[in-house]
Amino acid sequence: MTNKQQLSTILSGLSTKIASFSVMAASVASLTACSSSMTPHYYTLTPKVTPIPSSNVRVIEVLPVNLPDRLNRAPLVLSTEQGQSKILDNERWTSPLAAELRDGLSSGLQQKLGAVDRYNSGMTGGKVAYRIATDFSRFDIVQSSYSNTHQVEVVVSWIVKRISPMQSESSSVNQSLGLNHQLSCRMSFNEPIKGLDQVSNAVEASRQSLNRIVNTIANSVIAAESGTINVQGAVCS
Repeated sequence: MTNKQQLSTILSGLSTKIASFSVMAASVASLTACSSSMTPHYYTLTPKVTPIPSSNVRVIEVLPVNLPDRLNRAPLVLSTEQGQSKILDNERWTSPLAAELRDGLSSGLQQKLGAVDRYNSGMTGGKVAYRIATDFSRFDIVQSSYSNTHQVEVVVSWIVKRISPMQSESSSVNQSLGLNHQLSCRMSFNEPIKGLDQVSNAVEASRQSLNRIVNTIANSVIAAESGTINVQGAVCS
């Protein structure tokens, strides 16, 4: 083989390797572009409420909420009427849904009542507090396959318990003086979603649902403070 032929063979092999490298580089660039386009979107359930000007409640204690395991995750979950679920890995709450709901309840009730949530503050004694334990049976974003309507379906119950500063005394003494009593409430409703073409519509409907819950729980705290069981929008006993 002549030198010219050897050189031609070497150049041909080199060209093949360069072409292969170019294809590999293009593939990596494509994968990188796809990866960057799948960046998760994050949402929060921060409520917007109007304060009650005449509230005398100064201290509340919002406990962690109970929520079904199927919903207690950071990715949004879409459900169907047939019981199927779709997890949106790239559409997420800023924290697992139970934490979002508790934080939203705490923030909303503090704004609504003009009160301080002592759950995370370390505050103890000194003032009457209202402990709020909430149980969500449903907080589902539901897609209807039979109609063009979508909604957030909510079933929630809660207990408001008046906690007296005199907790060091016996429970029988507190009970005889009427210092500690509780109110049990329940509500259910469906909040329409204005189309599911954008996830933000489902998030906004979820936020409106939480606003409605905050307003009703706040009214139940006021009812507990005044010793009544009449709460608009809920059944209480």
